[in-house]
Amino acid sequence: MSPIFNLKLSPISSLIQSLGFACSEQVKVSRHALLATIILSFLSVGLSFNVSADEVHVTWNCAAGPDNQWLCNEEQIVASSRNRPARANTPNLATSDEPRVAAVRNLDWLEEDQMTGEQRLRIEGNCCGAYVEPPRDYPDADLNPEEASLQVNANSTEALENNVAVLEGDVQISQGYRQIRSNSARIDQTNRNVDLQGNVQFREPGMLLLGSNAEIDIDSKEVTINNATYVLHEAAVRGSAKTLIRTNDGVITINDATYSTCEPGDSTWQMATTEIAIDQQSGFATVKNARLRVKDIPVFYFPWIKFPINDQRSSGLLFPTINSSTDNGFDYAQPIYWNLAPDYDATITPRLMQERGVGIEVELRHLSRHSETTATAAFLGSDKGGSDEENIDVDTGLPEHLGEDRYLAGLTHLGGIGKAWSTFLDLNNVSDNDYFNDFGSLGQESRSRINLRRVAGMSYKTDNWDYRVEAQDHQIIVDGLEEQYSVLPKVTANGHYRFDNNLVVDLNNQTARFDHDDPGFVTGDRHRLDYGISWDKRWTWGYFRPQYRLKHLAYNLDNQTGSQQNINNSAITIPVSSLDASLFLERPASFFDGYTQTLEPRLYYVKSKFRDQSGLPDFDTREFTPSYDLLFRDERFNGGDRISDEERLTIALTTRYIDSKSGQERFSASIAQAINYIDRRVTLSSNPSEDEIGELARRQSPLAIKLAGRLNKSWRFSSDVVYDTHDNDLAKSSIALRYNDRQNRLLNVSYNSTRRAPRLFDGAPLDQNIKQADISGLVPLQGNFNLVGRWNHDFTNSRMLDVFAGFEYNSCCWRASLVARRSLDRKDEILLPEEDLKLTNGIFFQIQFKGLAGANGRVDSMLKNGIYGYGSQENL
Repeated sequence: MSPIFNLKLSPISSLIQSLGFACSEQVKVSRHALLATIILSFLSVGLSFNVSADEVHVTWNCAAGPDNQWLCNEEQIVASSRNRPARANTPNLATSDEPRVAAVRNLDWLEEDQMTGEQRLRIEGNCCGAYVEPPRDYPDADLNPEEASLQVNANSTEALENNVAVLEGDVQISQGYRQIRSNSARIDQTNRNVDLQGNVQFREPGMLLLGSNAEIDIDSKEVTINNATYVLHEAAVRGSAKTLIRTNDGVITINDATYSTCEPGDSTWQMATTEIAIDQQSGFATVKNARLRVKDIPVFYFPWIKFPINDQRSSGLLFPTINSSTDNGFDYAQPIYWNLAPDYDATITPRLMQERGVGIEVELRHLSRHSETTATAAFLGSDKGGSDEENIDVDTGLPEHLGEDRYLAGLTHLGGIGKAWSTFLDLNNVSDNDYFNDFGSLGQESRSRINLRRVAGMSYKTDNWDYRVEAQDHQIIVDGLEEQYSVLPKVTANGHYRFDNNLVVDLNNQTARFDHDDPGFVTGDRHRLDYGISWDKRWTWGYFRPQYRLKHLAYNLDNQTGSQQNINNSAITIPVSSLDASLFLERPASFFDGYTQTLEPRLYYVKSKFRDQSGLPDFDTREFTPSYDLLFRDERFNGGDRISDEERLTIALTTRYIDSKSGQERFSASIAQAINYIDRRVTLSSNPSEDEIGELARRQSPLAIKLAGRLNKSWRFSSDVVYDTHDNDLAKSSIALRYNDRQNRLLNVSYNSTRRAPRLFDGAPLDQNIKQADISGLVPLQGNFNLVGRWNHDFTNSRMLDVFAGFEYNSCCWRASLVARRSLDRKDEILLPEEDLKLTNGIFFQIQFKGLAGANGRVDSMLKNGIYGYGSQENL
């Protein structure tokens, strides 16, 4: 029969409950620790011979279980009260199989070279380590305290007078994932408190609390730690405090505290406060009387601030953007974030520009389960005109826009996310064409814009049909460009069916209304039908795809006079047939072991009859730039106002080298050329030039070549070349070499050229060919310092397009960028010769203290747009 003990554990139970441990119906105590507590129980309950009155005691009835552990049940017994001895003591030795609080080394911070491969994946960008919790490999380590058994251990236990119990020597208490350790513990049942002394450690998943001593209120379960140090692993936050109080609901209140996301031993910045309240459940920290210190030097004072300790949003100041430019002088923008509700927020940005005045920018965002909406607005009243002496009005002799109100407004919306129906809006407006050149946009680079899109519509999708209704307009924001047509509205209904016998049917329908502000332009309705049937048969060794399409184009026009030609044929119908076929051949590579080489010949034939379209209007159509992919299309026009006349055969060959183990493509090369069997006569212009007619009459297309490959894990290259075999000249070329070692080293080298027809200026031809080189990169210098830069040059006009260089410091806890920039101020399309365009200079500065606030302003946008592969990896 298993032995039975009557054990009184009320002091231990109180200790556990006071710390937030919950006593389940069974309390599981290691046998060595239990023996000491049994002796203590007998000494405190049974060693007296004088009975004065009956007392009711809560006791535990324990028996040895089948797994060699004590199983205990709570009982109530009536016993006589009696005088108890002043002291009883019994030693106890811990065993290796008991759960123990993991030792603290450098606040659980591990350098990268101390980590395992899996742990290194958790390192944030530009960090040299991370807070890593020690493994919890004891039984019940993943259970909630309310569901787990209680385990207690100490080197010795003592019972004192007045219901006081003492645990001495390496006190270890665990229940589920919650653990406490101290050198000693004193439990006072009368005063209902527990006092922990010496090297106090409190662990929960994601949290470590240290202190010299701690006091626990048994009833409220509030924990107070003196001379405390704390670590929040997930948020990568650490700090110290004179006192630290943890309430039962998990809120940590820290008095006379510091707060920082810097690694241990790094005091680059810290927040020193009289009080911090950290609510891990809500994910926010509230700070009172805070002083931001950089290298122990106070730089800012916050009477009150609330910020998130994770990815959640919180109202408050974001870090400013500071610029200096030749046009605006000193430029300071201070974003203020306002978290109005969980589903909508606002960012208000006052902006001071030395040579312009004071403006404000507002962004409102709303997010629901099925929609996203953003509204933006910016306003600058009575512009001072700027300091650019070249922007002078020739009539008044005063700066352009002097005294004018400058503004921006925008609204974007996407509705029906995850639904069959959807709605969309993209509406934008600015006060004048120079707005983005003068002010930019705090969140993005906007110098390259030539128009602002305005579109609104809705759509509905079924398994086979896509219905859409939309209206579209543009605001031209460069001088010299003609206003575009407004589309009010455009209705499309596109059907797609694929049957089990590989038969594919496409039914595309579109009707649109085109209007223009200039009464001299033709306006009216355009109707476009494109019906097709194909047999799409695929095998592992190739595919075979014959197709027949019927294309119909018709107009109902309002005005047939003005700048456009009269209409001869307002409706045309053209049949188009095509055949696309390819083989996939492969073999082990001859020169590279471990690789498979493929050979993929491809034939594409298309035939489309000629119909005279010289009298049709041109509402929205442009001709595609020559490319490799264009040789496999049945249309050479982008838009709905022309249907190509074609009879050509494209012959292509592709080879690939594929890693046999990983399946990754390491190299590919493609070459293609088309044979034209007819003289093509359909053009956009009703009076094409002789050069254009001669080019359309050629029997061979330019030779198109595509190359792409990976030299190793870091280097890759790509090239797209179109060579004109008739003129023995490059019609188009794009070559790029990129390096990215995933260790903050980037290098991009690219060259692009496109041949364009000359442009007449004062009766003389002006070269319009595009020849540009672009070199950009990010290079680590020493420590966390990086060099960033870009050089974008126009060889046609021998000028710089965009050049910037600067330094970036990026570490675990803070980031700063200082960039000088010189860029082309292109604000019109009629200023000739183009080499006389003006260059603008600017200096940009940005700083972020990570974990305190974030920033994603113009400096970030400049670097991301200018350096391919650049991106902030931090979670701010």
